[in-house]
Amino acid sequence: MARVRIRGIYATALTKMLMDKGHSIVQPSEKIASRFNIGIDNSPSDVTVKDKDDGDGVVVIGFPSEAREIYNDIVSAIPYTFRSISQVELHSVYLARVEKNTENTCIVDTGDFKTELTPCREKPGDKVIVGVAKTALYPWEKISVTRSFRLLGKLVALIHGMQKVTFSEHIRDQGLKARLTALAVSRLMGSNLGVHFRSSARFAEPSEILGEIEFLLNEYKRVVSKASEADAPLKLYRGELVGVIGFTSLSKNILDDIRGTVTPTIRGHHSLRSMGLGDMVEAMEHCIVNGCSGDSVSRCIWEYVLARLAEGGVIHIRHVKPTGEALDLTPGRIHRIERSVERVRVIIKRVISGSGLYDGIGVEKKPGDLDYMVVEPGKPYIVHNYYRDTTWLGSYINVNTPPELSVNIVKYHDLLVDVAVAPGREPIVLDKDELEKTFSAGLIDPRLYEYALKTLEEIARDPTRYLYNP
Repeated sequence: MARVRIRGIYATALTKMLMDKGHSIVQPSEKIASRFNIGIDNSPSDVTVKDKDDGDGVVVIGFPSEAREIYNDIVSAIPYTFRSISQVELHSVYLARVEKNTENTCIVDTGDFKTELTPCREKPGDKVIVGVAKTALYPWEKISVTRSFRLLGKLVALIHGMQKVTFSEHIRDQGLKARLTALAVSRLMGSNLGVHFRSSARFAEPSEILGEIEFLLNEYKRVVSKASEADAPLKLYRGELVGVIGFTSLSKNILDDIRGTVTPTIRGHHSLRSMGLGDMVEAMEHCIVNGCSGDSVSRCIWEYVLARLAEGGVIHIRHVKPTGEALDLTPGRIHRIERSVERVRVIIKRVISGSGLYDGIGVEKKPGDLDYMVVEPGKPYIVHNYYRDTTWLGSYINVNTPPELSVNIVKYHDLLVDVAVAPGREPIVLDKDELEKTFSAGLIDPRLYEYALKTLEEIARDPTRYLYNP
């Protein structure tokens, strides 16, 4: 079992799920400690789980075996995710062999991967120690290495090639920084090594820090000695495993349910918080704590979102791909909102400004064309209906997770397959091979893959019933 530090908007749900798996929660926030009635354990973590920069999922980072266990536990318990895990550990250290040198840039072979090293004056066949400064999470990303490398401990990292003291962003107290610096200098003076104090160092005793520095110094000597004697390529020291898990609207619904077993939680809690409405969510859940009906409060928030959308401001559209990219499409404005007992349809009017061809429709784009984009909350598609004046050019049915709506944004996770419908032509299924390839690469949860295929099958039966005529 691993010791896990969890931060961010998914902390309550993930704490519940990981505690049920038997893991220990360390360095909990006061709110988490109170909710779960656990003591404050400030021992170093093996793994950190924190929000992605866009708030749309989490990053799992830590010592390889423990981080992989936590990553696997999350993706097995929370289905319908986009996910990726590094095949090469961040900050791992390799003895690489130079394959080619061109104008101060070498191609080096580490045994696990090949990449560029700059600057480089070594000749082909020479060996060089490199550290992984940036790992790759997606097929289109490159691994970056440098001559500077670090050996990671739980409290500190020793750094070859940088003779200075640095601190985690979580260590802010100037007095503590001064004391930690004095400790490092007392042991590393003359070693030509730098040191980085990790966030857990702020809770550690001086003797613990000095003990880890001593251990890492011995590891450094071992690594350098081994590199001088061994043949390249060879991995010299482990780094940290990095995993990214993207939570779709379907995943967030499950996280809402898990959180709801711990504390009052409105429907859409994690979706709304991921889109910047955390204060409003907190206020509404405070109402539930004080006796209001959870269903009533959830309906109230939904009505508020629709009312704000109906005001007609600019609506931003975020299209999230399983390859890690997030595209901001040309924004639009609300054309109309249609409501019935069975459904809600939000129609967004977008003015086309680009050029090229409408994919699968075969018609040239012209500035001033209109896209009537139909968004149905809870439905696994978005429909783009293209018009030039009053002439219908064709429609494009995008298969995706049910869209998430806030007061000025529509966000959805693209499932890659689409159906194109054009006048006088049979409907065309597009990019099914992209879905297959992405699933084979492990970037899409198996349940989400099946969900995409089922949705595509349903749409393909009669695509015309999804179209919109303004």
